[in-house]
Amino acid sequence: MASGAAGLIYQVVWTHDLVLVFGNTTQAIVTTVTAFLAGLGLGSLLGAALGARLRRALVVYGLLEITVGCLALLMPLAFGAIATVFRSAYLSLPPGEVGLIRFALAFCVLTPVTLIMGMTMPILTRQLVRTDPDVGERIARLYGLNTLGAVLGTVASGFVLLELLGLLGTTYVAVVLNLCAGVGALLISRTLPIRREPPPPRAESRPRLDGRQGMLLAVTFASGFVSLALEVLWTRVLLQATGSSIYIFVAVLAVYLIGIAGGSLVYERQGSGAPQIATLGGCLMGAAALTLVPVIVSDLRGPGALPIVVLLIVPVTALLGYAFPLTVRLFVASVAHASRGVGFVYAANTAGCVLGTVIAGFVLIPTLGSNLSITALCILEAAIGGALAIAFAPNKGLLRAGIAFLLTGALVVMLFVPAARLTYRQRTIAGTGLPTRHFEDTVATVDVVGGPALSRRLYVNGTGITRLTIDTKLLAYIPKALRPNASTMLDLCFGMGSTYRSSIILGMNTTAVELDPTVPSVMSWFYADANKYLHNPLGHIIITDGRNYVRLTNKRYDLITADFPPPIWSAGTVVLMTHEFYEEAKARLNPGGILAVFLPYSPGPEQQLFLRTFRASFPYMTVMEGPRAEGLYMLGSDSAMIFHASTIEHVFGSAAARADLANAPDYPRVATSSWPRRLHRLVWLTNGQVNAYTGPGPLLTDDHPLSEYFLLHGAGLFPNDQYGGFEGPALELVLVISVLLGLLVLGLVVDGLRRRWRVPPL
Repeated sequence: MASGAAGLIYQVVWTHDLVLVFGNTTQAIVTTVTAFLAGLGLGSLLGAALGARLRRALVVYGLLEITVGCLALLMPLAFGAIATVFRSAYLSLPPGEVGLIRFALAFCVLTPVTLIMGMTMPILTRQLVRTDPDVGERIARLYGLNTLGAVLGTVASGFVLLELLGLLGTTYVAVVLNLCAGVGALLISRTLPIRREPPPPRAESRPRLDGRQGMLLAVTFASGFVSLALEVLWTRVLLQATGSSIYIFVAVLAVYLIGIAGGSLVYERQGSGAPQIATLGGCLMGAAALTLVPVIVSDLRGPGALPIVVLLIVPVTALLGYAFPLTVRLFVASVAHASRGVGFVYAANTAGCVLGTVIAGFVLIPTLGSNLSITALCILEAAIGGALAIAFAPNKGLLRAGIAFLLTGALVVMLFVPAARLTYRQRTIAGTGLPTRHFEDTVATVDVVGGPALSRRLYVNGTGITRLTIDTKLLAYIPKALRPNASTMLDLCFGMGSTYRSSIILGMNTTAVELDPTVPSVMSWFYADANKYLHNPLGHIIITDGRNYVRLTNKRYDLITADFPPPIWSAGTVVLMTHEFYEEAKARLNPGGILAVFLPYSPGPEQQLFLRTFRASFPYMTVMEGPRAEGLYMLGSDSAMIFHASTIEHVFGSAAARADLANAPDYPRVATSSWPRRLHRLVWLTNGQVNAYTGPGPLLTDDHPLSEYFLLHGAGLFPNDQYGGFEGPALELVLVISVLLGLLVLGLVVDGLRRRWRVPPL
């Protein structure tokens, strides 16, 4: 369990670290996950080759765990080294080659440690599996407890450790778990006799795979493919209207693993009966039948049904968890080949997981959408399961064939039901009667609403991101009024394109950076003259991660603007709010340049945290209230920032500027001569006043992303802290996961007592 917990903690922390190196793009995240899983798969094959010939497998296992812990301590140095190499490639190579360099670097830095992690299961199998009847039972116990440890690692890191200890401190916890597992294994090995049986002859240690085993490897590959693809798709579905909270990702992963662990342990408790391939087919058919239920409930009930939807994932993953040890037992011919069998099956399953992650993100979602992609995977799983159930049934009958045919047919029909394509957000905006459009790409789900100017909306992952408002226009006008000679601007977070458009109207060469490729393409839904600006010689749009671009580019700008997408605690937003980002942005400014950020209104300690972090990077800072009291402008520079009435009138007074500002539907038309007075009234804090308001306290940093991991503070567990109060769906998800985890642990305890007292099972 300690090893499983450490492995998931590493995956969470290293994904964060590599996002900071490679960017928060889908390509970067898939690269990281692929490199991580590929290392585990290769390690399982290597462990399978070595395990069969080991006499003191527990000693080797202990040394491997200690090695993983020691290598993990060196990972921050490795990440720093590849960051330097990646920046050099980013600046000198075309995007296609940069992608290859990114994968090569991730593979090189992760593979040494993940390969060793992958070796542990087949080698530990060699120690635990001693007699033929025990093969399935012991493998199920090992797999189940390892997965249960992974659950604990996921929950502990996602809900507690990252908030309290930060990324580095959480890594140290995982290192301690590895060292405890390794040292514990070495101590236990001293109490055990050395296995005296000779290793099997070479001809027997590596027998050829027969057709039945090849089929089982193909099935477990398909099972891994479907399971990881479903994890990606379920997460996308559950993000609808929940604010893209990091706790959604944590909850899906935790519940997914709880089901896997529970299913494996149920198999272990059933004893060592003769395994049947038809039973494996039944598991896959059952999983396929249940997979659509969470999606249907989520689409019909929306975010209010989130705890129920999360619970409904458990039966599906429990069946998949039951299927893995069953597959291993069917694959393993004898105890002598147990470690080899575990290695082969685990490697095939991991390979399927890698391909499932890639295909779901890059192929299924853009072509079919999340809902139909889940249906398509159900069809694949039902077809495979039905074929196994029919072909290998002890008594082939019409009933079994009929069930398989009806299930697969019903799922195929779902592909042609229009309502099955609609997400929760699509259903809600369809009721407005306004023109709408739905898009799904590799990054997010995008919905747009047209109609009258006040009704136009942009939704990303079901959450309202922005509308036509004076706030986003002034994000360009205010810094320009402070630096009238500014000629270049970098605009982070494109949104509806309002700030980008206003910057071009002001005559500045403008580079806009947007993470989602669909968002700039829908600008015409909000501005009839969008093409004039999308193809303007003063404008340039780059589809990439904004934080990554600021760090890696060698260009400098007079002005940099950023409009944080709400809600402020959404996953990924924090990378544009940390002290490290502000330092990097400051380095991209020309002398006297200004960084201007619009911060959604968030009164209380969290607002002080944001302002304190921004203030730490700039000797001169001005905080202005938004004209509609829905947010704040934070402006920072290395030179004094003073509004002059004549400059404001010059910037705001051109015919194009007046038309642009008058086009904001949520703000009245203002005479040019009134803007100096209005802007002065909006100034709230400057320089030392910011220090007095925020007081001493923590900064928002890459290592401590407090705005993203806020559960304990938000629940009021630290009432005297200088930070806290965010709201989100975290508490109810924690309750659901705690109940599930408690039931699983209680079941283990009760079963352990039953076995000790020799009470027969029901």
